[in-house]
Amino acid sequence: MAKANTIKVHIFGREYALRVREESEAVTRELATFIDRRMTGFKQAHPEQSELTAAIITALAIAEDLYALRHERRQADVNIAELDDALTAMSDRLAEAL
Repeated sequence: MAKANTIKVHIFGREYALRVREESEAVTRELATFIDRRMTGFKQAHPEQSELTAAIITALAIAEDLYALRHERRQADVNIAELDDALTAMSDRLAEAL
């Protein structure tokens, strides 16, 4: 079983102690930095908004990015499948012609 470590990350001026698998530590730190930057950027652009609003809007923006990437991936998978089908059909016709 993977060893779990406790790490400290800083997001939006607060420190959070997180238990993560040893092999996930670097990624977790990178994600925390990413989230901190996105929240800070939102708050700088909208200083009148509360921290909670900054967190929610940031979460929605990140979720929207993820959703768009997943959609693009599904489209790419469909395009690859269509290309594979076309190549198979061409290969079959070529084999018949020979």
